[in-house]
Amino acid sequence: MTEPWHSTGSGHRSWLGLPAALALIAVVLLVDVAAAAHAVLIGFLALAPLLAAAVDTPRRTAVASAAATGAAVLAGLPSQTLGSLDHVLRVAVVITVSVAALYVARARTLREERIRRMSEIVRVTQKAILREVPPRIGDVALGARYVSAQRDAGVGGDLYEVVPGPDRVRVIIGDVCGKGLPAVQLASAVIGAFRQSAIVRDRLEEVATDLDALVAREPKPAYGVTFVTAVLLEVSGPDLWVMNCGHPVPLRHRPGGPPSPLGEHQPDRPLGLGGRRTPPAHHTWSTGDRLLLYTDGLIEARDDAGRFFPLRLLDRPLSTPCLSKALDEVWRAVRTHAGGEPRDDLALLLIERLRDRGGEDGR
Repeated sequence: MTEPWHSTGSGHRSWLGLPAALALIAVVLLVDVAAAAHAVLIGFLALAPLLAAAVDTPRRTAVASAAATGAAVLAGLPSQTLGSLDHVLRVAVVITVSVAALYVARARTLREERIRRMSEIVRVTQKAILREVPPRIGDVALGARYVSAQRDAGVGGDLYEVVPGPDRVRVIIGDVCGKGLPAVQLASAVIGAFRQSAIVRDRLEEVATDLDALVAREPKPAYGVTFVTAVLLEVSGPDLWVMNCGHPVPLRHRPGGPPSPLGEHQPDRPLGLGGRRTPPAHHTWSTGDRLLLYTDGLIEARDDAGRFFPLRLLDRPLSTPCLSKALDEVWRAVRTHAGGEPRDDLALLLIERLRDRGGEDGR
């Protein structure tokens, strides 16, 4: 299944604003009384509503503003400066800053609400474009992950899809040349065309030809050509047919062995560049074998020294029994190597051959 790997983690901080503001007010008053500074420290009370406005709601910011204003007024009693020009001016500063804090809190919450709504739209869009991969189709187990290089973007130019048939499963994973909304639109179009063509076409090269025609019809950007690198895979029992359209070669992982490229065939040209397609390469796989299909965000992840991600590091992650946990471990290995979030979109599709249709896969 497709699962998000980004989270904001900031919601728990929103309720800390008012307590922190009240604590600051108490500290300022205590220091003012202890130091006998009185009006000199009243101005620091203006920091309380600003602190609340940074993380809390407008209503709770208003409470902090009222508390700061009241404390500023009462601070003139011990020193009998209440009503003096100096005291009035400092109270006026606290009130002015409090009003500004209310505006800041309201503007921030409105912006956060817009972002929240946009994030919800992104999640719906992601589900529409990148549908959840079924955990099992016949004797094939599947799992998928997608990570956008732009935090909270949710979708990008990488794509994958799985289309089951009566006696086969067809899969695509690809990467659109380009960034931004045009790349998302083209990725969505390719996925939609694959869903239809994978059902009605008998041969895999015919599916690739349909996708060629679709991509070639897309408007050409000012900076160059439009194309999509992709791997088309057909699974039928122990047989695998693979068409590599300029994409990174899938990895095969056999129990007890290191991951290795699936075949040594030279990749064909990307989708959208025209010409006759070569027939797909034929391979076989055994029960327990896994195939990892991925986009170049995996192999192009670099560490601080500029070294690319070595595929040998995937041996242990791909040996994890559960496909979902295996994908988590792959992502963890990439993040560890890169020292943080990826600089490019990353799509992963992991499939495994099970014993038979009725067999237990342990998931």
